[in-house]
Amino acid sequence: MPIFSSHQRPVIIGIGQSVNRSYDPVDIKNPLDMIEAAVRAAQDDSCTKKLTEKVDTLYLVNIMSSHYSDPLSEISSRIGIAPRQKAYTWIGATAPQWFVNQAAKNIFEGKTGIALICGGEAFHSAKIEAKLKRKIFQQWDLPPKKPWMAGELRDPSSALEVKYGLTLPINVYPLFENAFRHHKNLSIENHAAELGEFCAGLSAIAAENPFSWFRDKKTMEEIINVSSSNPMVSFPYTKFMCSIMQVDQGAALFLTSERTASELGVPAEKWVYLVGSGDAMDIWHVSERVNCFSSPSVKIAAAMALDQAGITIDKIDYLDLYSCFPCAPRMVRDMLGIHDNRRPLSVTGGMPYFGGPGNNYALHAICKMVELLRREKDKIGLVQALSWFISKHSVGIYSGRWRQTPHNIPAPDVYRKDLDEIKGPQLLSDASGDAEIETYSIFHDREGRPVDATIIGRLPNGHRFLAKAEPDKDAIDEMTKREFIGKKGKVRLKGGLNFFRI
Repeated sequence: MPIFSSHQRPVIIGIGQSVNRSYDPVDIKNPLDMIEAAVRAAQDDSCTKKLTEKVDTLYLVNIMSSHYSDPLSEISSRIGIAPRQKAYTWIGATAPQWFVNQAAKNIFEGKTGIALICGGEAFHSAKIEAKLKRKIFQQWDLPPKKPWMAGELRDPSSALEVKYGLTLPINVYPLFENAFRHHKNLSIENHAAELGEFCAGLSAIAAENPFSWFRDKKTMEEIINVSSSNPMVSFPYTKFMCSIMQVDQGAALFLTSERTASELGVPAEKWVYLVGSGDAMDIWHVSERVNCFSSPSVKIAAAMALDQAGITIDKIDYLDLYSCFPCAPRMVRDMLGIHDNRRPLSVTGGMPYFGGPGNNYALHAICKMVELLRREKDKIGLVQALSWFISKHSVGIYSGRWRQTPHNIPAPDVYRKDLDEIKGPQLLSDASGDAEIETYSIFHDREGRPVDATIIGRLPNGHRFLAKAEPDKDAIDEMTKREFIGKKGKVRLKGGLNFFRI
């Protein structure tokens, strides 16, 4: 984001959120219902009548719970706008923050007057409706990918990763969590306690948020203890540690220039500025990265944003780090050099408790951040979002007052140069011989029993491989009780797959 003259400063002037927790079939919603309600609330929040009629740019976050042939036209018709510019993403949860960053740039360049950024989901209603119609509810019925969509369109998993079952977040994120545990030198027991304490803190924040899906405060014991209502989903994650996608939630915001905000008569106490932004990505596929406990690109995205705002990370008052699974915000915390406990890592309450409405969670985080900064104008907030498997990051820094240092800021390519030089170990499709476990993910059945495991391992020469654990339920169960990272064994090729045995 460049240095802005006073009349070009990008400012959020209206925010809105919606939630539908009803189980009554008469209250069934669709995603456009949730989005429209949030947009109407954002217009009311701006204290400006007919604001939607003045929108010239519409950015809509991908909708997963229903598939629309032309979602941009459908939501435009519903809320009565005729945008000159519009964009719609495929799957990728950086979309809300990325859209804010893009809109700010376009406002500076005179390409956008008033931008509306919105999104929403209705998984909760879809599940109720499926039950009424005696149909199977499909949470991961991925929306079609179209070449006209904005942003990243690459598939999240390589063909080799797909072969070993590394396709859904619940199967991939344990690779990070287990590697992070070993990197931090935590025992299985101490790691579980850390997860419980961290998640209980998020739950307490969500309990105070009127737009949260879960308003009940869960204790550390409730979160870590396995039960019929809280089964192990994918070690070390119990159900209560995982993002809840089966929600009806929507969010929206209006972004414009300071001059336009004044002309519209939006009260100055409503203004919250985007004062820094950054976007960057890691090596795209997990199996090709240097390791599974770090994410170099988030440091780059944050550095870009912090430099623009002219501050350091210790000056940030409020944080919202993307929280689909507990490893994500904790890894990002470490990458950003946040070593104190004075700032919670979420202002919403996190995706396991506030809710994880598909790709649109970060828009709720931005709306909550705006609420906080309106009350405390001298405070500064940072929102970080990620896509897929900690693959890409988008960062925004917000303030109730304008703050940018008038110094030369390097071009984005200068920041990203070091990322281009990062190379992971050579990845082999076929492996045999002595080997060592680098990290692993355990697959559980619906009763929470461990039934399968995928291993990322290394050969003595440093080459990496993917493998399945030998089909031994007792051995796989043991992987949930003792530290297996660093364990040595043998890998062999059988039937087109690598298998690992200690």
